[in-house]
Amino acid sequence: MSRILPLAFLFLAPSVFAQNSELSPLARLETGVSGHIHPALCISKKGTLVGVYCKKEYMPYLIVRSTDGGKTWSPPALFPHTIKTQVYPGSLTTLADGRLVHAWNVWFSPGEKEKSSRYVAYSISSDDGVTWSEPKNLAKAKDPKVHSVIRHPFVELSATAWLIPLADRTALYNPETGQETTFGDGSNHGLTPIVRTAKGTLVSGKGLRSIDAGKTWEQIKPFPDVSTQGWRHQMIALKNGMLLASQIVGPGVGGEQINFIVSRDDGKSWDMNNPVEFYNPSRAIGGRACPRTVEIDNKTLGTIYYDTDEKQAGGNGVFFRTTPTARLDKR
Repeated sequence: MSRILPLAFLFLAPSVFAQNSELSPLARLETGVSGHIHPALCISKKGTLVGVYCKKEYMPYLIVRSTDGGKTWSPPALFPHTIKTQVYPGSLTTLADGRLVHAWNVWFSPGEKEKSSRYVAYSISSDDGVTWSEPKNLAKAKDPKVHSVIRHPFVELSATAWLIPLADRTALYNPETGQETTFGDGSNHGLTPIVRTAKGTLVSGKGLRSIDAGKTWEQIKPFPDVSTQGWRHQMIALKNGMLLASQIVGPGVGGEQINFIVSRDDGKSWDMNNPVEFYNPSRAIGGRACPRTVEIDNKTLGTIYYDTDEKQAGGNGVFFRTTPTARLDKR
């Protein structure tokens, strides 16, 4: 593994940190970014944080790792299986057995010129993101005019059933056979997150909740808007039973503030009146930020995101910061 960046390389944004001393300083993972940056994040069973993102439009695709809870990070390295392809960023998922699955969107393969060539590929790591298996591909969309895109972690229902929310379909994928089958009632949830709660309930970014493995769904109202531009929003289920969704506040492309909206009753209701502030730079956020959060331990959340505003200290970049889980408690 490459050398670890010393703490002196971490970027502290005083104007943001001063607003809420419970939030950690920002760790700068990258500078000079543009285009579809869209980071993803996961954490291994050993506690290693692994992040991926694009530095420039569609390429290169970079990977970073932290073994100390996000205090220090390895220098960005090219993700080996995407060097010769144009990539639209995807997702990271941690399996029950500890392996990590990195799924990304192949925009164009070498020699391909048609947009219908877009599809999802994935690779697996058994050593906390140091090395990765040869990629496997998911099926392309049946309609060549429709993109098959992934942006959210999938739900591992079992070792042979991954519930994968794609832009063109929502399917059960068997990684052993490479076969897909229809999930639940056959609904397409689109490019929105789907999570499984600590009680086994499924909650869809479409504002739906299922207690019978997707056979039937009930509407949740009110519900955070994570389906409009669903590729930039997030929703995660915590081990303590809470659910968290992102909320972008304010006008413009990226709004002016990122909040967390919390459910404390297995997704039945959401505390829309008490958003938990995560990022407020007191200006317009550059780009769509695309925050991705993981549970580091039972007290700490970690989030990766980007901000393309050139006027911030150090210029634009990809950042990471932690949030105490206690901030999500009912007020």
